Amino acid sequence: MGSAIHCNLNPNGIDHPVPTEGINLQLEGERVDSLAVKNTGTPKGPESKDTPKRQVEPEISKSGTVKLTKPVALWTQQDVCKWLKKHCPNQYQIYSESFKQHDITGRALLRLTDKKLERMGIAQESLRQHILQQVLQLKVREEVRNLQLLTQAPAESSP
Repeated sequence: MGSAIHCNLNPNGIDHPVPTEGINLQLEGERVDSLAVKNTGTPKGPESKDTPKRQVEPEISKSGTVKLTKPVALWTQQDVCKWLKKHCPNQYQIYSESFKQHDITGRALLRLTDKKLERMGIAQESLRQHILQQVLQLKVREEVRNLQLLTQAPAESSP
């Protein structure tokens, strides 16, 4: 039955690759600038060299940091699994297998619905609702992040 059910979460089957290097570098650069401003009050020579290294570690180990440096729509399947492990730890084993099987990337994660989760084999409604609630919170956090980035950008069109 599992092999007969297939859920295509990419409408029209069209996927456009988007280069992320420039985006990530720009966001990381902004994060480094904000850290440098915070660190100016406490001059610590050797630790300032270690700061970039400490920045990279959370990006690998914490999905929350991945979200801050890369838009959810550009998340890989691995990024989604990290997010899933953090936000649905009790059912992670069940979910991760289904999410991998259906190739749920960040873009697909944002488009999940109750029906799609049911077709993916998550039969219990309360579990589906929990996932959808976590996705909704993720969408809100990303909107807040986007608004913050917009307010940080130079306001050239302001009156």
